[in-house]
Amino acid sequence: MEKIERKSTLILEIKNIFEVKIPLTSENAIGLKRFNERGRNQHQFHTSKEMKKLFLILFIIAQASSIFAQNQADVVKDLVIKNVSVISMLTNDIKEHQDVVIKDGKISSISNTKKGDYKNVLIVDGKGKYMMPSLADAHVHFPEDDTGMKRVMALYLVNGVTKLRSMRGDWEHIDWRNKYEKDGSVHPKLYLSPPAISRNYDLSVSQIEEFVKTSKERGFNFMKILSIKDETVFAQFDSIAKEYNFPIGGHFPDNIGDDLIFNSLYNSFEHLGGLAGNPDVLESRLKLIKEKNIFICPTLSWYNIGSGRHSYDELRKLPGMASVPNATLEVWIDGTKKYREKLGIEAYKEEVANELKALDKKYEVIKAIHKLGIPMLLSPDSSSKYMISGFDMVGEMELLKHADLTNYEILKMATINFANFFNEDYGVIEKGKAADFIILKTNPLVDLNALRKIEGLYFNNQFLDRKKLETMRMSLLENFQN
Repeated sequence: MEKIERKSTLILEIKNIFEVKIPLTSENAIGLKRFNERGRNQHQFHTSKEMKKLFLILFIIAQASSIFAQNQADVVKDLVIKNVSVISMLTNDIKEHQDVVIKDGKISSISNTKKGDYKNVLIVDGKGKYMMPSLADAHVHFPEDDTGMKRVMALYLVNGVTKLRSMRGDWEHIDWRNKYEKDGSVHPKLYLSPPAISRNYDLSVSQIEEFVKTSKERGFNFMKILSIKDETVFAQFDSIAKEYNFPIGGHFPDNIGDDLIFNSLYNSFEHLGGLAGNPDVLESRLKLIKEKNIFICPTLSWYNIGSGRHSYDELRKLPGMASVPNATLEVWIDGTKKYREKLGIEAYKEEVANELKALDKKYEVIKAIHKLGIPMLLSPDSSSKYMISGFDMVGEMELLKHADLTNYEILKMATINFANFFNEDYGVIEKGKAADFIILKTNPLVDLNALRKIEGLYFNNQFLDRKKLETMRMSLLENFQN
């Protein structure tokens, strides 16, 4: 499979927590996610000065610190979206000609539209438009610095994404949450994990307890297991996680027995790990996943891009490429060309065919997951070249159509399912719920491309109308046209 490189070089080091410092190995330094030339998915992690430079070119821009300041709206706790078609996400139905009243940041009422104006409240004309909950990306890798983070958050907002679940954590991410998650902030809500657990961590029980205790006390939401040394270490992590009620998510550890895994605090598996490519145990594992109410986050886009199926022109035209500096994009293209030329035309064609077959098998696994009613989360895993934060959400949805999911079932993954996963009160348009929604020009239940142009966004007592969102888009793009 074609090499797919991580854009960030986030270092996983457990700083100042343990009396004995954890050795920082090649796997602890998370840099580039790669595939070997035979197409087998294997993760190799290392830092790269070249990719770090590319990352800085992509994310450090002079106006990054002002993107939010120049577009942030005044705090708006009371407003009415008038005469709008409501997609509640509670059902597959649409309620047309509705007035949705927001008071103190909550949905106060939803009723048939009425003549006349509401008094002392901001009124937004929803005629001919659609209102649905805003989106969540359930598998995000944050950039390395604050400038990059501001830009990434803006990229998500202009695509209607207001919740981000970090799957490659850092201790300093809590500082970002404290900085950006304030009343009236126009930044996405962050769900955070500490540095991911690796098989190269050789920890004592006391170190494990200090890690979990510190993570919980600092306000992290869960811990991610990237890989784990052995069953003894896994059992120790899980036992202490249970003591502190600290959930586990991440990769399916293939060196751990199913009895241990399915009696642990795992509440999510990423990338169809443990399922795709395991036909002999697929049925039994799916039954356990259903029984334990574990969520699945497939992340199809990462594999789709890495399959090599796209021509160079198609790669240049992928969603979000306008936000990539031309020089950086051409470096990416050049690297892809060199890989394909080294492989040879016949071997390249064979590799693409094999990767597409593997993707077809993933669709079949998703069909089985859906048939059992196992909840899924949505993310493209936009952590590699040719993948841009926020812009790949619709592409992930379109890939899920190959698993025979309806638009409604797909949209649930990015709305109500995410809210249920974290037991929160958004994700639906319903009286009494938090007001957290987007406004669209066309109906996404008919065409998912409706999500490619957000007409309005309300989140955290902020309302960004079409003009403000367009200004934000232009601020993100204007420095990348040369």
